[in-house]
This record gives sequence, structure tokens and C-alpha cells, in this order.
Amino acid sequence: MELNKIKIIKSDERGIIYDCGNSSFITRKKGTISADHAHEDPEIIYLVKGEIELTIGDEIKIVKAPMMFKINSNVYHKVVSLTDIDFVIDRNGE
Repeated sequence: MELNKIKIIKSDERGIIYDCGNSSFITRKKGTISADHAHEDPEIIYLVKGEIELTIGDEIKIVKAPMMFKINSNVYHKVVSLTDIDFVIDRNGE
């Protein structure tokens, strides 16, 4: 049996980002903001716990877990944690 620790990419007052290969597992605390940007690579995000205010482009929605959504290349997006949340980002976006 092989066991390996999961690398922490970043840890701050908002929560923790774990390196899961082509994906990241992210925890965020209530009231924190994630993303608030646009980037070249598309992403698929799996919200597995909690509730967020999600902005994609000009559209804003309240989203409750479990839910999946895609962010296309070069599209502004922002996540506001309305509760403590857990989500997975697939950085391949496929």
C-alpha cells in the first residue's frame, strides 16, 4: 500500500487549496472571496458543499451544492462564500 501526503498549494485566512494533480480541492470560509479574475484556461468547478454567490461574466446567481459549472477561457468569474464551502476545480476544463 502506497500512501502519499497531499501537497498544499496555498493556505491563508480564506482556507486551503490542495494539489490533486490536474485538479485542486479547495476549502473556503464563509464570507471569503475566491477567483475575482479571468484567465486563459477554461475550468470546470464542482461545488460539493455549501452555498455561494457566483458571478460569471455579467450574470450573478446564488448556487447551492452539489452543483457543477464551467468557466470558459477569458471570462471574468468570482465566488463569494455564503457558507463554509468545499469545491474541486478541474483545470483541464474538459
